[in-house]
Amino acid sequence: MALTPCDLADLLSDHGYLVDYDTGEVDQYPNDQNKDKTLLILLAAMNKLDVQYLDGLWTFFVPDLNISDMESYCKAYPNDQQCKCYDV
Repeated sequence: MALTPCDLADLLSDHGYLVDYDTGEVDQYPNDQNKDKTLLILLAAMNKLDVQYLDGLWTFFVPDLNISDMESYCKAYPNDQQCKCYDV
């Protein structure tokens, strides 16, 4: 089962990342921008996070974080396996 944007935000939050649920911005180290961001870079490489270069810093965002329930998720991603319905 794939992680929904809300699940990903909750997972990152549980692992010490600061997640702004209104904007989707993810930040672990507000006081130290030089700390290791390997997990965020890995998630971005897997297209699970969006990356923007703002004010000389890489900024990470959880895409579509405003999608908080399965119905909204399936409207945004109707071809996702977990959203398909089959007649048996």
